Amino acid sequence: MKVVKSDRMTNRLRSAGGVLSDRWRSNIETSRSFLKNRRLQGKTGNPTRVHGIRYFILLTMIVVLVATVLDLPVGQYRNQWPSFILNWARELTDIGKSGWILVPTGVVVLVAYTLDWSRFRARTRLLMAKWVALSAYVFLAVGVSGLIATTLKRVIGRARPVHFEELGAFAFRPFSADASFASFPSGHSTTIGAFCAAVAIFFPLLRFPALVLALWLGFSRILVGAHYPSDVIAGVAFGAWYAYFSALFFARYGIIFTTDASGWPVRRRGYELTKILRWSRN
Repeated sequence: MKVVKSDRMTNRLRSAGGVLSDRWRSNIETSRSFLKNRRLQGKTGNPTRVHGIRYFILLTMIVVLVATVLDLPVGQYRNQWPSFILNWARELTDIGKSGWILVPTGVVVLVAYTLDWSRFRARTRLLMAKWVALSAYVFLAVGVSGLIATTLKRVIGRARPVHFEELGAFAFRPFSADASFASFPSGHSTTIGAFCAAVAIFFPLLRFPALVLALWLGFSRILVGAHYPSDVIAGVAFGAWYAYFSALFFARYGIIFTTDASGWPVRRRGYELTKILRWSRN
């Protein structure tokens, strides 16, 4: 009797798995066709220009300047910050971990691909598509920039401030597996830079608060002794640039963003958060 029940349960699980697998493949194929059509339609719009070379040159100059002027004195002072500032920094610094961003956005996208969208009304499908697109944008902007930053950290192998007394502020051990030689660029700062830039692009009125928040959270990595100022500046700037690059990628397909006459990404009409939330309630 138990064997029969076990076989039935196994068959049900296999059947459910097969259904989900078929839906997954079908939704992926539908997405590919949709993106292909959107790409063809988007060729008649404003051009998408990646403002990267000037940004890279300016960023390099700023990072070199900051490293030259600030890294050494910060390394010398790293154990002398007032306790109340250190406590504040320790409370804030873990916001730079990407899990709280990647998990919910990733779950939204994964669940969406297991659903049978034909069972929903057209208006509901449109609303769901917007939430999935927003989640995918944030996931890619934060996740891919973080992955690149992690790779660069290992390749560059800059010593963290914990080695300052022993090695100074500019010691490198490329391709080291030791986490204490993975200072440049700051991964936490890259995450915060990407997330805050995504917020700033989607909500233009929040550009200045988002910039201030990114710099403050990045500064906390200096206070806790995990990074030098140049690590943080490089991380925030790279994360912000990748969020901008991701917005341009979405704009090429006319999803979430479009581009203005200068080629910069701007939010499309219909993606205002108040409208999306209002539709969600209805």
